[in-house]
Amino acid sequence: MADGEHLLLTALYTNGAWSWGELPCAELLENRDARAVFAVTNSALALARPAWGPSLRCGLVQRHLMIDRLFAGSRARHVLELAAGLAPRGVARSADPSVVYTEVDREQVMALKRRVLERTAAGRAALARPNLRLVSAELGDTPLEGLVTGAPLFVIAEGLFMYLEAAAQRALWRRIFAVRPETFVFDLVPAVEQGAPGLGGRLLGWLMARATGGARFARDARTRADIAAELRAIGFAVEVLEPRDVAGLPHADVKTEVVLFVCRVA
Repeated sequence: MADGEHLLLTALYTNGAWSWGELPCAELLENRDARAVFAVTNSALALARPAWGPSLRCGLVQRHLMIDRLFAGSRARHVLELAAGLAPRGVARSADPSVVYTEVDREQVMALKRRVLERTAAGRAALARPNLRLVSAELGDTPLEGLVTGAPLFVIAEGLFMYLEAAAQRALWRRIFAVRPETFVFDLVPAVEQGAPGLGGRLLGWLMARATGGARFARDARTRADIAAELRAIGFAVEVLEPRDVAGLPHADVKTEVVLFVCRVA
């Protein structure tokens, strides 16, 4: 990757999936690295899963749109997206000047995102918006209170928690609860619901570790009920959603693996 940046393989793949799914403003963030990772990973996944297995690309598009709909149905005008990566949601939503959108990710990711947006007039116009804030920060070291601009607040963590061990997940959930969001949404498919990877899946995992300096998905024995119970113990009201619970999503006839935890603070 350019300039020695160590972007997560999955961040580039999701960028490719959002472009493939023609999500709003995804074309402004499309890039060569993402197209290459998308193509190579799809080839590996064809080996990793049988033809009737879940589609990763379709699931990523569904996941993104499910979160979009939850935000559209909320009262929130302030959004904090953690580990935002190359997601187009902030660019799309900040077109509404009444929405203050703060994205947080590592310095290398935010620098790449700015460079990609600066290629086009539309991207440069998005970067110039005072209500779109791209913050370079490590989540573990940054107080969330300093990133919150107002209430009601909507917090998004898309594609983040599968990398964190259970203790780290709970610690971040408590930090998020402390900023009192109206809604906090994240995705996490419990490992006990995932099928065992085949040869192709193990190959994909090896490639991912090579590309990301050793990052791997965290796995434990918790069920979605266990995860929901932990969130409720912190103080959240919790709803668990899957694509079948949401009408009108694309690729409804395709098998996917998406589990959203929708957490609310009274």
